[in-house]
Amino acid sequence: MAIAAGSSPAFAQETDAEARQTTVVVTGSFIAGTPEDAALPVDVLSADDLQLEGQPRIDELIRNLGVSSGVDGQTNQFGSNGTEGTSNINLRGLGPARTLVLINGRRQTYSPFGIGEQAQLFVDTNNIPAAAIARVEVLKDGAAALYGSDAIAGVVNFITNDALEGVELNGSYQTFEGTDGEYNLSGAYGWQGDNSSWVTSISYDFRPEVTNLESTGVPTLVENEVAGFSSLSNPGRYVVIGATGTPIGAVVDNGCLDVGGQLHPTVGDCRFQFTQFGNLVEEEERLNIFSEFNTVIGGDIDLHLEAMYAYTDVPSWKTSPTYPPQVLTNQFVPANHPGYQAYIAANPGTALDAGIGALFIGRAFAWGGNPATESGSGEGYRNYETLRFAGDLAGEFENGISWDVGMGYSTTEAERASPDAYIVGLTAALRGYGVCTDPVTGYDPATGTQPFAAGYSGSLVAGQGGCEYYNPFSNAIPANGVTGEANPNYVAGLENTSTLADWLIDQNGVVSETSLLTFDAVLSGMSSVQAAGGAVGWAFGTQIRRETYAVDPYPITDLAITPGPQGNGPFSFLAGTNQVDESQTIYAIFGELQIPLYDDVDIQVAMRYEDYGGEVGSTFDPKFAARWQVNDFVSLRGSAQTSFRGPTLNQLSGRGTTLQFIAPTSAFKAVDTYGNPNLNPESAFSYNLGAIFERDGLFASIDFYSFDFSDPIIVEDHNPIVNAAIDALSTTTTDDDGILARVQFNDPTAPTASTISRVETNIVNGPDIQTSGVDLRLENTWFGVGNGEFSAGAEMTYIFEYEVGDFQIEDRTIEGGDRVNQFNRSNFSRSLPQWKANVFANYNWEAPWGNNNVRAVLRHISSYDDERGDITPLNGVDNSSIDSMTTVDLFYRVELPQNVDLGLSVVNAFDESAPSTQFDLAYDPYTHNPFGRTVKVSLTARF
Repeated sequence: MAIAAGSSPAFAQETDAEARQTTVVVTGSFIAGTPEDAALPVDVLSADDLQLEGQPRIDELIRNLGVSSGVDGQTNQFGSNGTEGTSNINLRGLGPARTLVLINGRRQTYSPFGIGEQAQLFVDTNNIPAAAIARVEVLKDGAAALYGSDAIAGVVNFITNDALEGVELNGSYQTFEGTDGEYNLSGAYGWQGDNSSWVTSISYDFRPEVTNLESTGVPTLVENEVAGFSSLSNPGRYVVIGATGTPIGAVVDNGCLDVGGQLHPTVGDCRFQFTQFGNLVEEEERLNIFSEFNTVIGGDIDLHLEAMYAYTDVPSWKTSPTYPPQVLTNQFVPANHPGYQAYIAANPGTALDAGIGALFIGRAFAWGGNPATESGSGEGYRNYETLRFAGDLAGEFENGISWDVGMGYSTTEAERASPDAYIVGLTAALRGYGVCTDPVTGYDPATGTQPFAAGYSGSLVAGQGGCEYYNPFSNAIPANGVTGEANPNYVAGLENTSTLADWLIDQNGVVSETSLLTFDAVLSGMSSVQAAGGAVGWAFGTQIRRETYAVDPYPITDLAITPGPQGNGPFSFLAGTNQVDESQTIYAIFGELQIPLYDDVDIQVAMRYEDYGGEVGSTFDPKFAARWQVNDFVSLRGSAQTSFRGPTLNQLSGRGTTLQFIAPTSAFKAVDTYGNPNLNPESAFSYNLGAIFERDGLFASIDFYSFDFSDPIIVEDHNPIVNAAIDALSTTTTDDDGILARVQFNDPTAPTASTISRVETNIVNGPDIQTSGVDLRLENTWFGVGNGEFSAGAEMTYIFEYEVGDFQIEDRTIEGGDRVNQFNRSNFSRSLPQWKANVFANYNWEAPWGNNNVRAVLRHISSYDDERGDITPLNGVDNSSIDSMTTVDLFYRVELPQNVDLGLSVVNAFDESAPSTQFDLAYDPYTHNPFGRTVKVSLTARF
């Protein structure tokens, strides 16, 4: 956000209740203070600040932070990989698992579904109701010495509003091209007594689905051949098998163009563009409830209780009609198949005429859509349910020592289901035994044997009675599944029925749950030790955390129940997984000293001992920070610390599958990631050096940061594995064949680069990482301008380096390098533009009808490179560079009579398009906003 700490204008005088909120312990210390007094780089975004920029959703707020890079939060599946409906925070681009997220200073459980290609669990910030937020504090510095594991990159603390009195109702509506409109409704009630308060808020958000076709459009194959194009299509191609059982020719189904397909100009096969069956935004509903109660017991003990409930539902997640199969040798079409016979009758003279059958090289449903769904897309769902309870007691002993004891419990249960086709079911249906057999095994229920296998003695007959053929030929497609344009090659009676499709496709799903139970106790006070600048402050505390992580696969997904024909599960693309039920208890003690060394020099010393037990072990992490008030206008600050993060429970076991583009195959393939019980903890040394200048209405700050990681927990890059496997295939020696155990091929007896079917990666301790950069802030306020005040300012984050060391996969050395200014699609990092900047101007004035505020924000993200080079040679243009993006946002807010506020926002006022990238939807979902001009209207009423 383009907001500097403590500098934005407020709309009303601070009330006594609002003033009480400034006394909470600031993020980065257990000793009371304020951000302006601290030696640490803390940015504060108040509720008023957020209102000045149109009350953005939490994910929008996070994406706009200059210190964030590679953020998840937009729901399109090609950027989220199974985490649709959630959002997270990624400070410094170090990964969301390395940013600690707090609610009122206390931890929150992880979302059960981690980022697939990084295996990182994170706190879902969508669970935090925006209507309840009083301010957000962002500590841009390592804080493991105080907060423990996860606080490597920094801390984001969401502090709720306990000062509301009366009723506040809010409604907002926003729209952009392609959407039917998103809206939010919220209400809050606050009661303020003499020594007690109770505030409750409830909000409801709805986002309608926005199809990719309506929003981003569909490029041609020549324009961008990696923008959702797959070589495994339907219509597809055929390897014709002769009487001796060997191939005698190949045929590309000539119905490709008639159903909307595109022929590759050099290869000649039919390409399927699958993103048009998916959504840029999935339909999403979210309910958030937050309630807190504060009171004083016995005159001097403060009691705080809070409860939170959040539910997110993505009821109809849209994807490709079916996924590309990972094994093709089972897709045999006998020559007596009705679709086969109709095709050769209409297209005589091909190799199919002389075949005993053919291997179908393609997917079950593509251009014609999925007959079992109204949309033609494959349809799954996601939902998340979160509960949180927390409370603490705080007081002061007679000797002036303060105490605080608290507990918190939070849990999230999430369910995720994605559609996929059965391997053996497709084999059976190609031979005419669809619907009447078990799709998992292909067995006739009456005999327990496969009717298409030798020795079958049952009564089932191919294509008769209740048995149906699956027809892979273009003559089965009545019309294009998106446009509805009729297929001239369609033959009535040869179509694949909805009954067959429903039998063939099922949901690969899991229910996962995480929980976190915490106990904290802190003592703090002012000691009798006097430094030159005053008494030394101190804090000492302990924390116990109990974490659980469980995965309960559907029976059809559970490998222990349904291993499938190759041990990966019964589905063509998505792998199964195993049940997981893990837990760990972490014990910690910590201490802190605030030393006013001189009147103008303050020092913070902190340390923490944390014990994970078992193989992970323990750690001791110190921190030192200092602030020197050079004169009335200038202060210098700096900090240095070590940080520690143990592996999360999901990283120690289990298996997950993501979709990744494998260039030699010109298609997306399954990449399986396996947990590792032998992981070591990761550690880091970081430091920060900064300066602040404040005079009259001017505020300026500069902070240099540096992080040096050891043993970061990563997922191995799949691209080097693929490249090493291809190199091994090209040699006659076997000493380099170890890497081939990581790759599966469509035909294991004849492996080639183009027939790679899936890749195996592990979670490992990776190479050292060094990153550094600088944060800049500048703001000035001019009072008495007209009938109000004018302010302008800017913030910028510039990354100097993100150096990744070399590391080993099997017997291969994978070269590292500097990953800043890169897209990073070929490695475990996220997009890292070298710099991001926000520049703003704000004018606030009084009018007869009330207070007015107008604000303009210019946002700039620098250009960066696709480290893979130009992988779209067909268009004859070098697409290895991703352009910079500059947008302008406009905001207006007015206070009307009767305590009513009206807001109008125009985000991306000049309708700039997201820069083109070599990616599925042709933009970078971790960096850029694809929605174009977005208009939002909001109304707030207070009673």
